[in-house]
Amino acid sequence: MSMFGVLIYAAALLTSEGLLVQGPAQPLVAQLGGSIILPCSVETPLPMEELEVEWKRTDEEALVHLFQNGEDRPEAQHQSYRDRAHFFSEQIFKGNFSILLENITVADTGIYRCVVFSYQNVGEISVTIQHVERVVVTAEDQIVFALVGEDVVLNCMVDSHIPPQRIDEVSWKKVDKKPDIVLVLLFQNGSIFPESSHKRYRDRAEFFRQEIPKGNFSLRLKNVQTADKGEYMCEVHTENSVSSATVEIGRLGMSALHIITLMLCFISLLLTFVLSIPVTIYISKKGRPRIKYAFNSFFYCITIVN
Repeated sequence: MSMFGVLIYAAALLTSEGLLVQGPAQPLVAQLGGSIILPCSVETPLPMEELEVEWKRTDEEALVHLFQNGEDRPEAQHQSYRDRAHFFSEQIFKGNFSILLENITVADTGIYRCVVFSYQNVGEISVTIQHVERVVVTAEDQIVFALVGEDVVLNCMVDSHIPPQRIDEVSWKKVDKKPDIVLVLLFQNGSIFPESSHKRYRDRAEFFRQEIPKGNFSLRLKNVQTADKGEYMCEVHTENSVSSATVEIGRLGMSALHIITLMLCFISLLLTFVLSIPVTIYISKKGRPRIKYAFNSFFYCITIVN
């Protein structure tokens, strides 16, 4: 607060009931990386002469922003708010002294005080940022089903208010067999690193590159195998938080190729029995191995299908 402001404030306490300054009725909730308006206004516009508006953090006594002598004073701001806190300049002459706080961090939680000085009048209100929501990661489908040999998409959306350049890392991991967690695919510092994938997923896992700027980090897994069944985690790292969502690849159905293979197994078994009929009249020890061989052939086919 300037010396001029201190004198006005002291005089106002002695000679005036003060200005009626309005603010929010409830504490505010902000989104990490987003923007929020801290409201502060008066009903009747005040003359620009001798008008001073000061925003401060009450817990740190850090100057968030200052309006003085008819203009913004960004050079007076605390370094942590420089280029992040702004008045709505065209609204000040209407009595609106709200500020826009951008690029919200967890450290921005706290109580802010807006003090308005006008001649010998002064008024103030407090605004509380009670909570900063961290990164929100969602998966549209918790369980997905697929056919063996086909492609499957595991959805992962990062709240769009966070630009990709502020996301340090996104990783897809297979986590159902802890502690043997397997890395499926990695996005880090704006680049995709397919070579970091476990050999089981190399050349089979990919992001939708064009969707990443929209916060879409869904994973396409190609040529799904029975071993791919299980739980996968999409984990998102930013400077101040780690959030995740899980998707499960559920029961895998058989593709057309597998169905045809199974049908051929049944036909093979049937032919084995039919061709064995002429020799059944010679029931002997040599006959039993043929029947056993037929069953072994059938189970071998089932093993191949699975």
